[in-house]
This record gives sequence, structure tokens and C-alpha cells, in this order.
Amino acid sequence: MTDYPDAELHSQTAASDSIGGDLRHFAEQFRLRRMRLGATQADVGAALARLRSTSTPLSQSTICRFESMTLSCSNMQALRPALEAWLTAAESRYAAAQTAGNDEHPGPAWTTPTAGRGRRRRRTTIAAPERRTLEAYYAVESRPTGERMAEIADRLRLNKSVVRVWYCNQRQKEKRLKNCIVAVSSRY
Repeated sequence: MTDYPDAELHSQTAASDSIGGDLRHFAEQFRLRRMRLGATQADVGAALARLRSTSTPLSQSTICRFESMTLSCSNMQALRPALEAWLTAAESRYAAAQTAGNDEHPGPAWTTPTAGRGRRRRRTTIAAPERRTLEAYYAVESRPTGERMAEIADRLRLNKSVVRVWYCNQRQKEKRLKNCIVAVSSRY
């Protein structure tokens, strides 16, 4: 007798993987397109409040968590339409400014005042080659010892705490993606 539940589970997993992959692709493209426009994550949050007058402004960290796929699956799916709408509006504004002969970014459409904010530690950015190397190390071992992290940090010329935090964040990201796939597959 053929066991159909396995085939059904396989099709559910394939469907949820494609949804998760589609969401991941959108998050990556959103980040790249936002940066090309010259808008910060805080600018996006404030502009969304203007686009959707009934909502409260989204924080910079919410946009950051969307781009890095560390929000829950349901939150990411709920935010996607609003972010698509913002992106469409911002890109059309940018195109209009370009055709009008203005080479500058149309900043007033999404800028927010930054005066009065306290000094903060600059956000650590890991360059693509180092990030790919970290991902390769992570694929082999997701929980390295402190000694191993120190070796990796030395090889990449990064601070050990940066490597440690990257590993923690990567594990959380993987956990959330796994939960997202389970949540999506349980709906289908």
C-alpha cells in the first residue's frame, strides 16, 4: 500500500520552502534597493507612518530585523506589503527627481531629523568576504568553543566579541527560519 502522507508532507515542505525563499529574496532585494535610494532604515520606518496614516512609525530595528530575517514569519509576511508600497513610492520619487535633472536623492520624502540623539557605538559591518568565511565555518560547526572563535577572529582580523555575536545571531536567524517554515507548512 502506498503511503500518501509522506508525499503530502513533501509537497507542503516544498511550498513552505518556496515561500520562505521568496520572503528571503524580497528581504535581500529590499535592503539593496533601499540602500541604492540612500534611505536609512529609520527613514523607512518614519515614511511608512506617513504612507499608512493609521499606523505608528516602525523603528529602525524593526526594519533591520526584517532585512536580516530575524522577525517572525508572520510579522515578515505582514510587513512585506507595506515595504513594497514604500519601495514603489520611493523609487518613483527618485526616478521623477532624476528625470527633472536633479542628481540628488529626493531626501525630504523620507528623511528624519537626527539632531538631539546621543552618541552611539557605530554598528559593526562585516564585509562580504569575511561574512562568507564565517558562513563556511558556521556550516561546519554552529557552536565553536571560545578558543575556536578566537582563532577565527584572528584569521579574519575581527574582534572576538564580534565573531561571538555573529554566531549567536546566526543561530537565532536559523531558528526563526526553521520556525517560519514549520508555521507556513502547517497552514498548507
